[in-house]
Formats: sequence, C-alpha cells, structure tokens
Amino acid sequence: MKRTGDKSEKEPLLSSSEKQATEPVSKEGTAPTSLPKWLHNVPGYGLLLLVKKTKPYSLYVLFMMLMAYLFNQLDRYTLSIVTTLSGPDVGYGDYGCIALPQFARMLNVSNYCKNITSEESCLEEGNNVTCRWAHTGAGLTYQIVAGPVFNNLYPLAGLFTGYLADYGRRTLWLSLSLAFWSVMTGVTGFAHTFWHLVVLRALLAIGAAGCTPFAISILSDYIPSDFRGSAFSVYYWGIYIGYSLAYAIGNGIAEVLNWRWVFFVSGLAGLVVAPLILLTVREPARTKAVRDEKAMKQSKAQFAKQSLFLIVKTFLPCFFPGMFLLCIAGGIRNAGGYVWAYNTENFFKAKGYSADTISSFMSWIPLVGGSFGAAFGGIISDIIVKRRGPYARVWVLIISQVAAAPFAAGALFLPKPWCFLSLIPSNVIGEMWVGVTTAIVVDLAPSSIRTTAVAVYLFIITIIGGNFNIMVAPIQSALMKYQHMSNYDSYKWTLFLTFPGVYAASSILFVITFFVMRCDIKRKQKIEKALVLNAP
Repeated sequence: MKRTGDKSEKEPLLSSSEKQATEPVSKEGTAPTSLPKWLHNVPGYGLLLLVKKTKPYSLYVLFMMLMAYLFNQLDRYTLSIVTTLSGPDVGYGDYGCIALPQFARMLNVSNYCKNITSEESCLEEGNNVTCRWAHTGAGLTYQIVAGPVFNNLYPLAGLFTGYLADYGRRTLWLSLSLAFWSVMTGVTGFAHTFWHLVVLRALLAIGAAGCTPFAISILSDYIPSDFRGSAFSVYYWGIYIGYSLAYAIGNGIAEVLNWRWVFFVSGLAGLVVAPLILLTVREPARTKAVRDEKAMKQSKAQFAKQSLFLIVKTFLPCFFPGMFLLCIAGGIRNAGGYVWAYNTENFFKAKGYSADTISSFMSWIPLVGGSFGAAFGGIISDIIVKRRGPYARVWVLIISQVAAAPFAAGALFLPKPWCFLSLIPSNVIGEMWVGVTTAIVVDLAPSSIRTTAVAVYLFIITIIGGNFNIMVAPIQSALMKYQHMSNYDSYKWTLFLTFPGVYAASSILFVITFFVMRCDIKRKQKIEKALVLNAP
C-alpha cells in the first residue's frame, strides 16, 4: 500500500541526483537556506538566484552571449523591415502600384498609390506624377528569400556547429561566426539584383547558425543546472531586443539616409562585439559527463559512431516519443512566430499606418513583452521542475500558448493603438515557450550529446517553422479567388490562420507531449546508467 505523503508519489520521475538538486543547500548554484521559504514561490525567484548565486564573471558571459544573439536576430530581421524600400531597387516581390521614392514617406500618397490595382491606372496621366508600377518587396518571392533561403541553410549549418561545440574551442568559433555573419549583413547593403540578395542571405544563415549551439554549450558549463531555465530565457531576450532594434534602426536610418545604410550599420555593430567575445570570454571547462571519461579511452572514430547512434535514437519517436513530439510542436509554434515576424511591417502598412507609427510601437513592444515573457517562462519552469520534475515544464507551454492566441488575434483586428498594445500580452504570455523548450531538450537528452541535441532540435523547429511563411501568399490568393476578399482582408485572415491559429494548434501537441515525456526521462536514465556500467 502506498503511503500518503510519500515524496515518490509527487516526484515519480526524479532520479536521486535530481531529488538532491531540489533540496535547499548553501552551495553555489542551489537554493540557499538563508532566504525565507515563502520567497521560493515568488515569480522571479529563479532569476534572483541566478544573479545572487552565480559568479559575476558567469553573469558577464551570459551578457556577452545575449549580445551575440541580439545581433543574430537584428541581422536576420533587417530585411523584413526595409523590404518595401529594397524591393523596388533590387527587383523582387510582386508588381504593384507604389509611390515614387520622393513620396514614399508621405502616408497619404503611399496609401493612394497602394489602392490602385492595375498597371494602366497607376501609369495614367495624373497618377504617374506620384506613383509607379514596380516591385513591391512583398509576395511569394519576398517570403522565399526571407524564409526558406535563410531557414533551410541555418539549421543545416547548425548541425555542423553543434558538433564543433561538443569538441572545439567554442569561444573562438562563436567569435568567428559573429564576425562572418556581420560582414555578410554589411555586404547586403551593396546588393543590386535579386540573386545578390539570395546568395548573401544564404551566407548570412551559414554564419548565424553558429550562435546558439556555441552559446548554449558555453552557458551550460558556466551556469549551475538549477538556473539554466532562467539563464536560457535571458539569452533568448536577444530575439526580442534584436527584433525591436531592427525596427528602430531600420526605419530610423532608412528615413535619414536609405535602406542600404541600415545593413551597413547593423553589420558594423556586430564586428565590434566579435573580438570582445574572443578576448574576454574564457573557454570554460566542460561539464564532466560519461562522454569525457569514455572519450579518453576510445578512439575518436568509435566515439563519434556511438554518439551518432545515440543522437538518432534520441529523436526517434519509438525511443523518445516526448522529444519527437516536442520538436513537432515547437516547429509548429515557431511557424507562427516566423509568419508574424516576416509580415508585421507589411501588414501594418497594408492597414494604412506609416513607418514612423509602426516603429514607434514595434521598437519597444517586442523588447518589453517578449523579454519578460521568455524570462518569466524560464523562471516559472524552474520553480515547477523543482516540485514535479522536468516533464512538468510542458504545462508552461500549454497554458501560455492557449492564453496568448486571443491577444495575437487582437493585433490583426483591433484599431490603433490597441492592435499594437495587444502584442504586449501576446508576447509576454506567448513567448514563454522559447527558453522552456530549450531547457526541456537539455533535460531529456543524454548528457554526452546535450549540445548536439539542442542543435538537432533547432534544426527541426527551424525547418518546420522557417518554411511555413511561404504559405502566406497561396492562402491569401485562395481567399481572394474563392472568398472574393480584398487584398487587405485576405491578408488579415491569412495571418489569423497562420499566427494565432498556429499558437492554438501547437498547444494541442504540447498536451500530448506532456503525457509521453515520462518515458523519455526514464529511458535517458537507463542509457546513462548503461554507459557508466559499460565504460572500459
């Protein structure tokens, strides 16, 4: 008969080492006994401990990793901010009636030209004084260069960099990656044809792919395991800081100079940070694991073969069904984020708002809402995992995505300023998933392939999510053809299906993940125990 209050009933999935990690002890990286117990339940407690109990230099390393990821995201999304300006010059996007360059910043003229639907009307006498028929920087070709061109190479290169992160000097590789993608960003300002843009965008993806595998590996060896959820969430602030800066820099510099200088400035800033990482971030000692002991006694070829087999096994649904479903659910959720990120500027301009108005909101809303949401998700998941085990982090994913979907829809249907302000709760709640899913991958993956597992996870969710934005153009065309919607209405309903609709869909898969993840944790423990017993 089970005893009431038996701790094993509450934490059936915790190993002995994980149970010890939940006990309040005074060592660095664990909950101190000097703090009152009621404080342990306060949201933000994990972040407080991260700052209080982690060495100052480790926090500096976290800051530098955040800076690297900030520029990673800034350079990735710069194109989506200036596409309506670069499209006519470089020659990509659907054809349409747009304002002449000297009138492009005049909202009334821009909206007038945009509402003309035929080339003949656009070029007729009177209209041709302010309007021209040219590439708009929107449509299928834009969605391809923004999404698949970048997002297919990015995860493929990430697999290779994940392997390097498990063996090479990570600080050096991270610095080289940052320098390379910053140069590619700057050179993009010289693009004069669509194929120039395609090649440079592809090279940007290859360079940027090194950021997260190297950074997560470095942080995993600097940050105590109890606080990794919070630390990863802070790292992922880079998404929202970089995305917000893309609006501030993109619209600001484009108005004063031109769209080419946006790429020049963004690339130069990254070249300043790259040597700082190389010179000031020390390569950390790798966390002791079964991998390190076996690698000393086995040949590299034999160990690589064993690691490859373990990696494949970790992502097969028959062995790790929770990891498999987490990747699928994360990819679907990632799709909604990519669709919105690549279409925000174009949608609000289609809604009739000026670039200045869009920038005045979007230069801070993703920063505040997204950063808080990512940190809050990591903090909450760290609290939950101490009570119920790693698998319980998934509840943060489920609840956050269901709650965020209505606010995401508000951005599409509400008038100004509420359409922008609705993005605050959407980001705060909806972006909890970023750091939480990374922490779950680290929880589930055997320690010997932890970094490579993160790279594989990022590969899968980027392939799924990063290509989904090409569905925007065909769905919009179908709504215009079969539902007889206007260009704006069809765009709005397309984004409804592919933005908040995708949030809701991902939550269903996260529910299923929760129920099967128990098997993953038990299998991980068996694998690591077997590796220890079989070590020569």
